[in-house]
Amino acid sequence: MLRPPAFGGEVADSRRWEFDFKNGVLVTNRTPVDAVFIGDSITHFWELNAYFHRFGLVVNRGIAGDKAHILAERFKADALQLRPRTCVLLVGINNTWGPGTPEEIPSLVADSHRRMLEMAGEQGVSMLVGSLLPVGTGCEDYENRNRLIREINDTLSPLCREYGATYVDYHATFVKEDGLTMREELSDDGIHPHVIGYNRMAEVLTPFLEAALSVQRKEATP
Repeated sequence: MLRPPAFGGEVADSRRWEFDFKNGVLVTNRTPVDAVFIGDSITHFWELNAYFHRFGLVVNRGIAGDKAHILAERFKADALQLRPRTCVLLVGINNTWGPGTPEEIPSLVADSHRRMLEMAGEQGVSMLVGSLLPVGTGCEDYENRNRLIREINDTLSPLCREYGATYVDYHATFVKEDGLTMREELSDDGIHPHVIGYNRMAEVLTPFLEAALSVQRKEATP
């Protein structure tokens, strides 16, 4: 079974034992996995089965505080070795606090996504890549951070086209009329969605999951 190396105190180390035990169950028992969600706190805190239980076995491998270049190092262990039918990736917001300058950060995030898309392609795992969410006015330096977020998203969309992945644009449904700032009703702290924000994310993502997993939408009972 694959186990990534320790990351020297990075937050990704905080759930390593937990994920190794859980991955061991799935890998050893050859349990079919329908979808792996992997990312940072926005994935970590998402109560996935409340939204996506009808898609089968949905596994959460989010780690609060994780960054794109660190996640790329655990991607094989926490996503690909589980052989999911699809993988939902959302990571990069923590990179906007560094390392690197604002000029360097978009390339670092894009290069990390490129590595993961290449690895997924080699194993034939379909990828649903989420845009970064905007931040609200309660977030530190929110104006400059939102410009950086938009620049990162501008690199992710063409990258998905290049690798045949699906780009999931959460950002467009989270922003105010200025096209940059998160709507206040979607988050308490201006970074993490609360239930209304997660409801909106699920609305955006669900049609793409249906397409990736060939699940027919259930018709409402009259």
